[in-house]
Parts: sequence; C-alpha cells; structure tokens
Amino acid sequence: MKKFMAILLSICLLAAVPALAADYSDVFTNFDKRDSWTEAVIVTFSDSGVLVNGSGVSVDGTTAYISQPGIYMLSGTCQNGQIVVEVSKEDKVQLVLGGLTLACQDSAPLYVISADKVSLTLAPGSVNSFTDGAVYSRPFEKAPNACVCSRDDLTINGSGELIVNGQNNNGIGTKNDLRILGGVITVTAPKNALKGNDSVAIGGGTLTLIAGKDAIKADNEEDAGKGYIYIAGGTLDITAGDDAIQGQQDVTITGGSIAVSAEGKTVNSKGTQDVASGIISQK
Repeated sequence: MKKFMAILLSICLLAAVPALAADYSDVFTNFDKRDSWTEAVIVTFSDSGVLVNGSGVSVDGTTAYISQPGIYMLSGTCQNGQIVVEVSKEDKVQLVLGGLTLACQDSAPLYVISADKVSLTLAPGSVNSFTDGAVYSRPFEKAPNACVCSRDDLTINGSGELIVNGQNNNGIGTKNDLRILGGVITVTAPKNALKGNDSVAIGGGTLTLIAGKDAIKADNEEDAGKGYIYIAGGTLDITAGDDAIQGQQDVTITGGSIAVSAEGKTVNSKGTQDVASGIISQK
C-alpha cells in the first residue's frame, strides 16, 4: 500500500510540474540571417510612377508587381503606391529597403500574396516607412490584414530603420511565420503590432511596439508545433491595449530586454510559458 501511495504521489508531482516550452533555437534559417547583397534589381518610387532597372518587376502606375525570385533594392517616396509580391511557393525574394517612404491610401503598401519566404533587409543608414489606409478597398481575392502583410513567411533583418504606421488593422502580419533579426523598428497599429499566425520569433533588433490590442501575437491553436512566440534577443519597448505577448500554444523567452506597459497580461498562453528571469520589466 505504501509503495502504491508513493507511486501515486510521484505521478501527481510530475503532473503538477509544467513542461518547458519547446526548443525553437533553430528557427532562424540562413536566408533569415542573410542581410547582405551584391547585385539587385533597382526599383525607385515617386508620386509620378515607378522606375525599374532590371527584370522581374512590372509596373502599373505607382504599383510595382514582383513576379520573379531575386534581390530587389527599393527606394524613393510615394504617397499612394504599393508593392505586390507574387512568386512561386518554392521561390524566395529579398527586398532591400534603401530609403523607401511608401504610403497606400486604400490598401497595404506591401503585400506578399505568395512566396516561399520574403525578407525585408534594412540597408545600413537607411530610414524606411510604410503607411496604410484606414480603409482597404483595392480588389484582391484575399484582402491584406496588415500594413506590411504577407500570406507566407516574412523576415526582417539588417541594421537600418523601419517605421510602420498601421491605421487599418495589424502593423506587420503574416499568415505563416514572422522572423525579426535586426533593425530599428517602430510599429504602431490599432490592433496587433506584430502578428504571425503560425509563429513570431525575434532574435535581435530594437523594437518599439504600440498596439491597440496585443503587441506580439501568434494565434494558431490547431496545428501542433505552431502558434508560438520565441524571443532570444533584441530590445523591445511594448505598449499594448491588451496583452503584451500572446502565444496561443507556447511562449519561450530566453534572451533580450523587454519593457512592458499592457492593459492585459504581460505574457499570455494557453500552453507552456518558459520565460527566463530578469528579461521582462514593467514600464
């Protein structure tokens, strides 16, 4: 009887100990980390049109359609323009932002319809900004839901600056995985600042996130191994109208420095929460 009780107690104790979140330290691929380039197709925006030096881009007014894999250097200023990326699901595209100020009055200024992966590389010394419209009315089969929107994997790297002024929904969003490895990034949005349906992973950069709802969110609750947030580095300043960090399945934070002011929870997850001590502070 005593032996049975000891076994039962051991089982209860094991059940009471929360399992650590999964190890996501290998989520950053070589493509995610690639923040350099040699040759690139040059794409220059202005209010009167888009100039292209190279192939893989078609132009309609102030909209640039990228239809081939490769590296594209984007710069210029346009008050009502758009970049649309639509390549094969096996193809990768690197967009180098070299001083681009792009607003779109009735949609998302950057919309990735399909790709394997797309990276935004913030060129050293550059200042770049995207601003969307408060109402989206441009016709797409599936409308974007973020100022910087991708229906596939999206990575941000480099050392330049990126300002995202979301006015419609989310700031930076993807239906798959969102990766951030560098840059000085400021995101303001009425809903979520950063949203990856499958995951959000941050390995570096200086981020200022101001969200009407959750600041960082991954909301896939159906697929195993998804719906997670992983933060391994970077400096984050978060102001959120709801939760600061919301991973539907898991939240793992192993490094970085995070200052939080949130109306909701600092970390919210239905699954495991593995947060190293001393990383998160309250503002």
